Amino acid sequence: MKIKKGLAKEYKQYVKKNSNDGYSKAVVDAGEAVGQALDQGKTPKQAHDKMYDFDLTGFMAGCLAQAITYFHPRGEEFRVWWNKDNGIKDPKQRGVVNPAIMTLK
Repeated sequence: MKIKKGLAKEYKQYVKKNSNDGYSKAVVDAGEAVGQALDQGKTPKQAHDKMYDFDLTGFMAGCLAQAITYFHPRGEEFRVWWNKDNGIKDPKQRGVVNPAIMTLK
């Protein structure tokens, strides 16, 4: 997958650090699939759907969304779509929703 300019070394470290166990490696592998779909011009929704092949938990999916947002050149576009899909309508609101975390009021 394509990586934002200046982040190649950091991405390589991210992959190395997160390839030591099956749980983390699944996030990296699914992230690669999502990133490659974005590279091919797929919409964020179409790219997102690639993660269903990896049996991720909600927390893992949130970690993947955060990694795509940070490392991929289309990360901001993906973040806005992801947050909207997870209930955040304002595209200016910063951060990445992790669907496994609840906020109770």
